[in-house]
Amino acid sequence: MTLKIKFFAYFRDLFGARERDLVLESAATVGGVLEVLTDTPERRAEVFAGAELKPHVVLLLNGAPPGRGLSTPLADGDTLAIFPLLGGG
Repeated sequence: MTLKIKFFAYFRDLFGARERDLVLESAATVGGVLEVLTDTPERRAEVFAGAELKPHVVLLLNGAPPGRGLSTPLADGDTLAIFPLLGGG
């Protein structure tokens, strides 16, 4: 299974890319992919608070919020976007 992961704002610096393809051997969930991506203590600390996402982390799966949160299953060709909650005025 191949997924496209897109990083926005400061997550680009944290993960060192604007996007990357992630190849997995088996079925995956949103949470499972985030576990793979947060492979350093710094990355993990920015994305997770314990086993939950930090409240400022926004995820879009193929342009929409993942319906079942971290347990949402992924399919080959899906795009997962990761960005911080943004405000402005």
